[in-house]
Amino acid sequence: MSSWAIGIIELMLLFVPVLGWGLWELWSLNREKKRDLASAERARHAEGQHGPDDRGPQSP
Repeated sequence: MSSWAIGIIELMLLFVPVLGWGLWELWSLNREKKRDLASAERARHAEGQHGPDDRGPQSP
């Protein structure tokens, strides 16, 4: 086997797991972010009668 082929195999053995781990982390973080947003939306108003407060400028 040539040194070029061995180099390609070594790079694949390094980068494929690293790339797979990175993609898994990205997917996991996005999933967790969606869960957090859904949980915050449910907890905001128990009755569900109105949307979230806009927290805009308040009159004195």
